[in-house]
Amino acid sequence: MIIRQEQPADYDEVYELVKKSFATSTNEGEWDYLNEVRKKDTFIPELSLVAENDDRTLVGQIVLYKTNIANSDNVYTELLLSPISVHPDFFCKGIARTMMLKAFGIAKNMGFTAIFLCGNPDFYHKFGFKPSYEYGIFHTADKTKKAEWCMALELTSGALADKAGTINIQ
Repeated sequence: MIIRQEQPADYDEVYELVKKSFATSTNEGEWDYLNEVRKKDTFIPELSLVAENDDRTLVGQIVLYKTNIANSDNVYTELLLSPISVHPDFFCKGIARTMMLKAFGIAKNMGFTAIFLCGNPDFYHKFGFKPSYEYGIFHTADKTKKAEWCMALELTSGALADKAGTINIQ
């Protein structure tokens, strides 16, 4: 398996991959969401990766892009992971983990210190993600201030210690 930067020539194949990956999910439209992400000024091409198997078929994709944590004094720019997809025929083969490790390493080398996402805690906790409220960072839609589905991962220990605020992950 090769993990490499996504290229514009991959977009149609990635679209179909994301569609298949989310076919049984309640997150309808995730495949269109990725197309919208690529148009934003927060998109970072170096952090949009694909996984291809030995026959050069795309079996996975991941994208990290800029997001902001805001409080009354500052705005901090970190990263959002959304979406990550693996073709259903290749679930549970370590592809998601491998893509995350590669993308997180690139992100850290680029100077980013934390990654956020909205997702299934049972899946993402095993990769080190914690509820963002543990860092004093709350999703704007979280009225309870205890949303388990809004998560963060520090790429650098203590990176979120002084960045309390709100985040609007869409």
